[in-house]
Amino acid sequence: MQGLRHVIKDFVLPIAVAISLALVIQAAIAKPYEIPTPSMFPTIRDNDRVIANRLIYRFREPQRGDVIVFQPTLDARTRCEPSGQNSGIPFVKRVIGLPGDRVRVNGGATLVNGRPFVVSQALVPTYDLAEVTVPADRFFVLGDNRNHSCDSHLWAPDRFVHRDAIIGQAEVIYWPPTHWTFLG
Repeated sequence: MQGLRHVIKDFVLPIAVAISLALVIQAAIAKPYEIPTPSMFPTIRDNDRVIANRLIYRFREPQRGDVIVFQPTLDARTRCEPSGQNSGIPFVKRVIGLPGDRVRVNGGATLVNGRPFVVSQALVPTYDLAEVTVPADRFFVLGDNRNHSCDSHLWAPDRFVHRDAIIGQAEVIYWPPTHWTFLG
């Protein structure tokens, strides 16, 4: 009997506490995600893994330049995933336009409210996009791999990410270790 108590106290209980703590942290604070596509290249490479901060947007609104993790609309998912495939995997993109902003892509430049919005890591787009105005509680997002990203420039009629669909901000690439870096 004493041996069983020892095993429970020294092994089972600490493992149960660690697993419980990990589940609570993942559900409420930070959650890992694997990036299955090159849409955020070169900032995030396909198969990199990131940690998303699930608390930050309870204290502040998303800001231009943030890399966010979100659940896409059904229309966006349908356009981005092969037919019949609804993986349920969240998307990761960069916030370009905030509510009320006017966004346009022209001649390789991404313009927000008539001014260039430059992300040093982003690849130059070869497409043009007529000006759109971001509605209230919505965000315009683009992948850093502008020409190979299924994002707001392709989604229609609702090309925006709803505020309620945002899971959190991607904070760090943690895997593989050679890619380890903070985002933002």
